[in-house]
Amino acid sequence: MGSVAPKLPPPFPPVSGSIAPASGFAALKPKAEANDEAAAAAVDQLAEAAKLAEAGNAFGAREILARLNYRLPAAPAAGTPLLRSAFYFKEALRVALSSSGEAAPPTSSTPYDVVLKLGAYKAFSEVSPVLQFAHLTTVQAVLDELGGTAAGCVHVVDLDIGMGEQWASLMQELAQRNRGGHQASSLRVTALVSPSSHAPLELQLVHENLAGFAHDLGVPFHFAAYNVDTLDPAELLALANPNEAVAVHLPVGAAHAAAMPGVLRLAKRLGARVVVAVDRGAFQSCVSLLESIDAVNTDAETASRIERFLVQPAVEQRVAGRHRAAVDNNKAMMPWRTVLASAGFVPVPASSFAEAQAESLLKKVPLMGFRVEKRAGALCLYWQRGELVSVSAWRC
Repeated sequence: MGSVAPKLPPPFPPVSGSIAPASGFAALKPKAEANDEAAAAAVDQLAEAAKLAEAGNAFGAREILARLNYRLPAAPAAGTPLLRSAFYFKEALRVALSSSGEAAPPTSSTPYDVVLKLGAYKAFSEVSPVLQFAHLTTVQAVLDELGGTAAGCVHVVDLDIGMGEQWASLMQELAQRNRGGHQASSLRVTALVSPSSHAPLELQLVHENLAGFAHDLGVPFHFAAYNVDTLDPAELLALANPNEAVAVHLPVGAAHAAAMPGVLRLAKRLGARVVVAVDRGAFQSCVSLLESIDAVNTDAETASRIERFLVQPAVEQRVAGRHRAAVDNNKAMMPWRTVLASAGFVPVPASSFAEAQAESLLKKVPLMGFRVEKRAGALCLYWQRGELVSVSAWRC
């Protein structure tokens, strides 16, 4: 494609006022329809393979996965949401159990792939409210905790940077505050990413897009990215500034189970004011997500790209993360809420304003079937009866 880098789409405008919660292998089995006996049987076998893998019986798990090759469609886009989800989890478990143990390369390893991924990301935001719900709820949680701070800099440590557009609305809030006579605030975003999920070109585009938006708003901005797989906490602690108000954007659940205790220790050492936990669930949430995408009558090519560049990599990260935690056999196997509580973090109920924003977002979605529910202080987005994503704030 030459040396011309693709341009990241402009950030989503903020909304006025960025997959069942159980994340273990035992949570793989969904509520399959009774009349779909073949699909239910395949999912039963997948759940059994997952249990064997978690128990350390890799040989038995591989035997079941080999049999599932004949029961699950080779072309995942041609199956039902249930079968497609089962296919993705089956493949992810197969990779996690591979003898090489090597991480898969990012799905967007070439410039052309990056362009396709950006297109898939944009298409997903147009057919589903999941991203915008997670983003606006996350930003509002940060504002609710840090909005009254007099710190000269808001520092976001982001372990789920995505395309970075979630921080555009935070920039707008800081710009308004700066114009309102308050102490001028800057924004610093530190992305902790894995090479398996983000290619260097993606991070370059995230940086350029956010920097350009900050420049237009007149908000001082700094961006840095670190490899989370090889991160030395001392690198971040050496750059810590007592005048910063620190917030941590933390994806929770299976994909990050092994690393979560260490991340929480780092958050405390950085003096984080708030940790915003985003849970995209496990198998049943994946099924519900694909059902919601199908319900919009998304064309086959667009749906296939969304699944290839967003859904399947997310499934692979969850399964691989859970498998690592099972192998380590440490306290990361505890439910993530228990891990947060044991580390000294206390849940902060979502504000009524955050809930109103989420409800307002869904009113703009033409498809009926999405709903917001407040559960144990967290805001949760559902498609019919299936939870898609939950966002909760935790204070130390």
